[in-house]
Amino acid sequence: MMYGEVGRLADEAMWLSIRQAENAALLAVAIQYAWLDLCVESYRVTGAAVRDELGQQARTRRLIQRGVSPSIAAQELRIV
Repeated sequence: MMYGEVGRLADEAMWLSIRQAENAALLAVAIQYAWLDLCVESYRVTGAAVRDELGQQARTRRLIQRGVSPSIAAQELRIV
């Protein structure tokens, strides 16, 4: 009777180890997804800032081409 109980406990210990390994792997994947999301979000913010700057430069160029003085065109004014 005792040997059967030891075998059952050994089997449960093995399955517990497997479940812990699965949980550790899932945690590692979740951490990598969070890190990747953080990196991608910083690239999105940087890209938006660059787009805004390029848009401002394009507006300034268009205003200068229309005859507005460069110092006034460089201000963030919109002529409608």
